[in-house]
Amino acid sequence: MDKFIISTDNCADYFKSYMDKNGIYYIPLKRIMNGQEFAEIYDSTEEFDALYNDIARGLLPTTSQINPDEFVAHFTKILEKEKEGDIIHISLSSGLSGSHNSAVIAAEIINKTIKDRKIYAFDSLGATGTQMMLIDKFMELRGQTSTEDAIKQVEEIRANQQIFFLVDDLFHLKRGGRLSVTKAIFGTLLGVKPILILNNEGKIVIENTIRSNTKAVKYLLDMLKTHHYKDGTTVYTMRTTENNNYSLLKKLIIEKYPDIPKKEAIVGPIIGAHLGCGVAAVIFQGDKRTTKK
Repeated sequence: MDKFIISTDNCADYFKSYMDKNGIYYIPLKRIMNGQEFAEIYDSTEEFDALYNDIARGLLPTTSQINPDEFVAHFTKILEKEKEGDIIHISLSSGLSGSHNSAVIAAEIINKTIKDRKIYAFDSLGATGTQMMLIDKFMELRGQTSTEDAIKQVEEIRANQQIFFLVDDLFHLKRGGRLSVTKAIFGTLLGVKPILILNNEGKIVIENTIRSNTKAVKYLLDMLKTHHYKDGTTVYTMRTTENNNYSLLKKLIIEKYPDIPKKEAIVGPIIGAHLGCGVAAVIFQGDKRTTKK
């Protein structure tokens, strides 16, 4: 019997059918485009690609966080359906959105009204593949250990996650407030390819700058050695649109690390709205996350 129930938001970027099949409850942050609001959980590669086709045509989506009332309704529905077990909600990084704080508020409200069960709002300090990695571990532990022990184990993974990624246009991040104007301008200088990371606070920072796409992708590959990839753990690669950097990254990882577990996924509508087209990312367990600001 499951000892806890898993919940997340659409920034984990699983297909809807996968979450339904694996008993993962979900609540969407919202994407706003041309004045229309979308609460999306994608279920096909085609849906992801259609979003990036719109962005490539110049449409600029914005996003909206989840408020506490929405979380109260979400958690209440889970409790009504699932008669036993705690809830662990794994949210988009508090360093990127206020949704996690909304989940904390909602959990505190409901926890005062229930007995022998508890809602835990777990800050992923990440998004997309980093969030997915943590949920994958929670799924592995579900039914095998207590809620508190599962959280402790996943916190250790979170502290040692490494994510390195390239973007085509830093002004998507600047527009959404995830990067300063100065850094966006600096990062788009002719021929400079910025390497971005998520730090230990779950915030995006520029880690390095490289002078060509090929060198930048090779730099991503080198990070597995530099930051001591943990043997036997899964390496996640992520993209927005199909792009040459991503294809090269996958090729190099397969050539250099043919036997390690690998998982591919596509960055979804919320994070993709801020990253734009042409993203290539590698995510793995290794050294402690950087404290760089």
